[in-house]
Amino acid sequence: MASIRSRLQRVAVGAAMILAVGVAPATLTGAAGPTVSSPPVADQSLGPVADWGTVTGTDGRVYMADVNGRALQFHGFNDKTDDPSGSLTDGLLAAAAERGLDHVRLSIYWQYLEPTEGNFDEAYLDDVVTAIRRAAQHGIRVVLDMHQDVYGQAFGSTGAPTWATETDGLPFTPQPSWLLDYLQPGVQRAFNNLYEKPNLRQAQIDVWVHVVQRVKNEPGVLGYDLMNEPFGEIQPGENLITAAARVEREQITPMYQRLTDAISAVDPAHWIFIEPPNLASLGIATSMGAVHGPKVAFYPHMYDTSLESSTYDPSSPQYTYDPQFFTKWATAITTYVATNPMPMLVGEWGIAKPEANSMGSFVRQTLATLDATTSGWSQFMFCFGSNYCPVDASGHDRPNIGQMFEPYARAIAGAPTASTFDFTTRELKVVYRDNSSRGTTDIFVPESRSYPSGFQVFVDGASSTNPNGFDASTGVLSVTVPKSGGSHAICVVPVGMTPTDCTANTPGPAGPTAPAAPVATPVAVRPTYTG
Repeated sequence: MASIRSRLQRVAVGAAMILAVGVAPATLTGAAGPTVSSPPVADQSLGPVADWGTVTGTDGRVYMADVNGRALQFHGFNDKTDDPSGSLTDGLLAAAAERGLDHVRLSIYWQYLEPTEGNFDEAYLDDVVTAIRRAAQHGIRVVLDMHQDVYGQAFGSTGAPTWATETDGLPFTPQPSWLLDYLQPGVQRAFNNLYEKPNLRQAQIDVWVHVVQRVKNEPGVLGYDLMNEPFGEIQPGENLITAAARVEREQITPMYQRLTDAISAVDPAHWIFIEPPNLASLGIATSMGAVHGPKVAFYPHMYDTSLESSTYDPSSPQYTYDPQFFTKWATAITTYVATNPMPMLVGEWGIAKPEANSMGSFVRQTLATLDATTSGWSQFMFCFGSNYCPVDASGHDRPNIGQMFEPYARAIAGAPTASTFDFTTRELKVVYRDNSSRGTTDIFVPESRSYPSGFQVFVDGASSTNPNGFDASTGVLSVTVPKSGGSHAICVVPVGMTPTDCTANTPGPAGPTAPAAPVATPVAVRPTYTG
C-alpha cells in the first residue's frame, strides 16, 4: 500500500494538472535562438486567410470558412522547440503532409523574442519566418503559440523572460514534479502580476505586436495562440477550482481582450486563438467570458489527467483511462462555444505511451469525440521516436496513435451536420446541408493506410467514380454534388464495399447545446480597452 505521503503527492500532482496539464517542459538547446541571415521566399500557394469567415453547421457548431464559404476542418500537430527552422525540416514537414496534417502549432518564447526589455532578437524572428515559409511550401499553415511552462525563465523553465517576472519576493522551490512547481508562491504571484501590473501588461502587448508586425504578411500564417495553458494565484479562502474560476473570469478574459484588441488593430486578417485552463478534463466548464475581435477561435487542450499523472509520477497507477472521461470533457468544453459561438479547435492532445493496453480504444474515442465537438485539432507532437511521437525512428506509424492519420473532410461545400469514420469498416461519412458555399467538398484520403486495395465513393446512396477525381500527389479527393436545397451524404469506403447507410437521414453526433448560431460577423476592435 502506498504511503500517506505518496498518496497526497499524487493528489497534489493531479490538482496542478487541472490548470497546467500538458507535457513536460522540453529540454531546449540554446538560449537566444539560431541566426538566419536570409529566410526563403514566401510561398503564395496557400492563399490568404484574410478572405476567410465563418459558417454555422446544422448542429450550431461554428466553423472557419474559406473564400468560397466552405466549412473547414483541420488535422495538425505541435512542434515545441527553441529552434524553429532546425526542427521543422523538409523531411518532417513532408512526412506530416503525407499523413494529412495541414497545420502546425509552433511554439515561440518571450524570453527568446525579447531577452532584455525593449530589445528584440530579430535573428530568432528570422528563424521563425524561415520555419513558416518552409511549412507553407508543404501546404502546412502555422499557428504561433506563445508558449510557457511554469511561467518561464526565472523558474528554470521557458516562457516569459526573467525581466518580466515579478514575484514580490515570494519563494520558489523546485519540486519533484514540474507540475507541482505551478503551486509555488513565486510562480503564482508572477502570473498574478502579469495580469495586474500595467508595466507587464504593456510589455506583453508589445512583444505580441512586434511578432505580428513581422509575420502578418506571410501566407502560411493561420493565427496567434495568445498564451499556452494560463495559470494564476490561489487567494486565501480559495481552493484550486474556485481560484481558477475567478482567474478565468477576472484576469484571463481581460488579458485576452487586451491582446486581441492590440493585435487586431495591426492585423485583423488572421485568427486569434484563446486557451482556457484545463478544467474540462475534470468535467468542469470554463468561467472565461466573451472575447471580441474580428476572428477569434476557442483553443482548449484535451488531456486525460490520469494518463498524464502516470506519465510523470512513477508512483501513479498503471497507464489506463476511464471511458467516461470523454463524455465529461465534451459536456464541459462545449459550454463556452454554446454561449460564445465561435470556431473551436483543440490545440493539444496526445499520449506518451501509445503501445500500452487500451490505448487503441483511447485514440479512437479521442478522435470520435473531437469529430463530434470541434472542427479540428493539433496532436502533441509530430516527431520520429518514442514518447509522444506518432512515428517511430524508422518512419513507421506507431501502434494505436497511428490511427490519427485517418480520412477526413478538409473543406465541406455546405453546412456540416456530421463527419464520422468507422475504424472497423473504414467507412468515412460526411453529412451536410446545402447553403451558399461554392466549389467541391475536399476529402483527405490516406489511400495506402486506410484503403490499400483502393476505395469507392458514394453520394446520397449512389456509387460515383471519383466525381471530380483523386489527386494521388496530395491525397485529396474532390467531390462535386449538385445543389438541391437539401442535405447530402458523401461516403468513402474500401473498394467492393457498400456503405452501411450513405444517406443524409442518419443523425450525426451532437454538437453544442445552444440554438443554431448566426454566421459570425467582424466587430470593431477596441484598442483602448484596459481590462
